[in-house]
Amino acid sequence: MIEDIYEPLALFRDSLKEQHRESTAEFFEELVRRSGVDEAANKKTVAVIRKLDTELTAEGRRESRWKFVRLLFWLVTAICVACLVLYGVGLYDGKVPFHLYWSVAALVGAGGTIYGAVAKLNPLLRSIREQLQKLQEQRASELSKAWQQMAPLNRLYDWDMGAKLVQQTVPRLELDPYMTNGRLEEMRQSFGWSDNFNSNKSVLCTLSGHINGNPFVVAETLDFHMGTKTYTGSKMISWQELERYTDSQGRSRTRYVTRHQTLTASVTKPAPEHSPNKMVIYANEAAPTLTFSRHPSELSTAGDGVMDKWRKSRKIKQLEKLSRNLDDDSGYTIMSNKEFAALFHATDRNDEVQFRLLFTPMAQQQMVLLLKDKEVGYGDNFLFRKERMINMVEPSHLAKVELGPDPSKFHSYDLAAARQFFNDFNNDYFKAIFFAMAPLLTIPLYQQHRSHADIYKDVYSKEASFWEHEAIANAHGQNVFRHPDSKTPNILKTVAGNIDDGVREVAVTAYGFRTEQRTDYVSKLGGDGRWHQVPVEWTEYLPVSRTTPLAVREVEGMAGYEYEEAGATPEWQEFFEKWKTEQAQTLCRRSLVSFVKR
Repeated sequence: MIEDIYEPLALFRDSLKEQHRESTAEFFEELVRRSGVDEAANKKTVAVIRKLDTELTAEGRRESRWKFVRLLFWLVTAICVACLVLYGVGLYDGKVPFHLYWSVAALVGAGGTIYGAVAKLNPLLRSIREQLQKLQEQRASELSKAWQQMAPLNRLYDWDMGAKLVQQTVPRLELDPYMTNGRLEEMRQSFGWSDNFNSNKSVLCTLSGHINGNPFVVAETLDFHMGTKTYTGSKMISWQELERYTDSQGRSRTRYVTRHQTLTASVTKPAPEHSPNKMVIYANEAAPTLTFSRHPSELSTAGDGVMDKWRKSRKIKQLEKLSRNLDDDSGYTIMSNKEFAALFHATDRNDEVQFRLLFTPMAQQQMVLLLKDKEVGYGDNFLFRKERMINMVEPSHLAKVELGPDPSKFHSYDLAAARQFFNDFNNDYFKAIFFAMAPLLTIPLYQQHRSHADIYKDVYSKEASFWEHEAIANAHGQNVFRHPDSKTPNILKTVAGNIDDGVREVAVTAYGFRTEQRTDYVSKLGGDGRWHQVPVEWTEYLPVSRTTPLAVREVEGMAGYEYEEAGATPEWQEFFEKWKTEQAQTLCRRSLVSFVKR
């Protein structure tokens, strides 16, 4: 039986962290065993590469030193030649007596340094360069050998390894292979989810699943809105003024002086703004009409000092005053756990009964521990909004996490380094995902209440949703779809089309902006008492779009390396021929094969 999680902070600290570290390490070692990589041979090859790196560094420094010595030789030569020229000029002009010994010394010095540079240093530097080239060739050969040794392991990495490890450690978080129509339809029909959320957004990556039957999505989006940008221009003006002054004789006189002034002007124009965003979206029927919001509080990081205690006490008194205010329409009533009231805040809640139904004394206690934590997790770094049955948590730490890392991220020629990186990355990944969900896990009712929807009632429900289509399109890269004149990031939106022999055609439309340079003239009053037109150059952003067909085929349960192997089979060769594509032009990601139709 899968156990619920009511004390997320303590559970992570005392159990899950170490459990995930062990399962991640075992997962990697299993990959190594399956790959058949000879660790001893790879270690030996990498040691040779490191030794060559050391030799290359030493030889490079040696080359630099001798180049410096050669430069000094040429400098001495230049000085000697200059002395000869000066003596020669002095002799010709009859101003400087000609000293034969000095001339001979300068001549010998110049000749000696030229001989040293040409006969000794140049061959030495040539020898060093040859040795450097030889070392570089040896390193390239050993590096190629190391990559070949690691190739069987590198091909086993897949897009969803991190997600699988998370579910292995926390079975309560049951993850989907990809976000399906069924999952999205369930959120719409059972929980009131609105697709208005996706307006002016493009989905970059999703992790969807459910907690005891209640759906969630960890989403990464690229958000767009039309903001403004201020441009500044300037113009130099000058004029003459009649000035009265007193000369040295004490007489009053007049003269014309020239004045200068720089006039500046600015204009504000529309400009597109794009920003990445990551959040957790969770649907649950508990407290179905409750709404509230909260933001990170500085009080959560307060210590036990006098000023910190005073700030917290002051906040509690303010909330108590608000709670006693009978004229206030909000109906706010402070919780018995005053510390929770001060830290979580959420004074804009619309239903005190439903709020207390969610935040029981146990939930309040766990939330306070989560907010005040400074060592185990990330502390109070999240926004939490509830709109009826939809909860949205936006933790700032997710900004640094790759939700769907490309398998190539783990490729390496060094097995020891690959092991270290794989373990570090996936341990950090688990921590980030777990604590993104932790605010929801502190609420016992959310895990006790189960949805009864059957999301896989037909074939359509098992297909990838438009969320996943947008993520697939973005995985191919914006440059594949962008309008040739677009100068800005693009928002990729998709519309599912017909299906042919298991292949869904998806129309991907890239929305961007082309630019035109404009100049406005702004009237400014100068110091000369006249109005001047100050030019201000600005950029006009004009919308452009282009639609490109994308084909998507489901290959349930097929990993990337399995698809790579299957590509040579008659079935897949026939598939590629039918759709006029090649395996190298396709992308196998999370059990979905996709390619851009030409």
